[in-house]
Amino acid sequence: MAEPLSHMPGHSRSRTNSNLALPFLLLFLCSRPRAAIIVPCLIIFGGILLRTFLAYKNLGDNGVSFRGFQAWIYYPTWTRLDPLVYGVALAAIERFRPNWWERLLKCAPWLWLPAFALIAYALYLGETENLTIVACVWQFPLIAIGMAALLVCAISPQLPFRRVGIPGTAFIASIAYSAYLIQKLVIRAVEQFCSSHNIQATSALALVSVEICVYAAATLLFLLVERPFLQVRKRLAPRK
Repeated sequence: MAEPLSHMPGHSRSRTNSNLALPFLLLFLCSRPRAAIIVPCLIIFGGILLRTFLAYKNLGDNGVSFRGFQAWIYYPTWTRLDPLVYGVALAAIERFRPNWWERLLKCAPWLWLPAFALIAYALYLGETENLTIVACVWQFPLIAIGMAALLVCAISPQLPFRRVGIPGTAFIASIAYSAYLIQKLVIRAVEQFCSSHNIQATSALALVSVEICVYAAATLLFLLVERPFLQVRKRLAPRK
């Protein structure tokens, strides 16, 4: 259910470092239009090349070593930084290039089917008995591109997704980042509880309990920490 604790501290530190560095990187790129295009491209191609190199370094007789994949590709932020670029790029285009954004929204009817196809193919790459180099290199960016395209489709007036209200989605979206931050601690706690009460970790009860506990903890974190500071930010730096 949960990743080995021996890997978690380094994973957390790398994510923390990236979160701290991102605002400064955005400030640097804000006044440099050419660099704002070159740097994301370098991150994307650099991530692909880095994962390729690391996958070959951990290649064995039965494919890529799963433990090597976890330690060197899955956990470190620098090997999965390129998929994050697509979401940041969409936000930057919406904010600073409204004409490009409008063109993207108009292309939405042509994006939803390729988006689903990319995600399906990326998931298919992982459905092998042993880890392959292709899956290690391409699964993350293909899913990220597909999700980014689906985001455009979801908010485009050209498609009905924007006009269909799904109860609860706004709240789940609000607590999503809190869930991302706290999920590992909750998963580990539920795993220990299941182990001490002789509940199989892969049982339906355990899996449902994990989901409920993660959302409950994320709700508390959002209400007690994230939302108050968002309100402070709104007062100190209101949007123009």
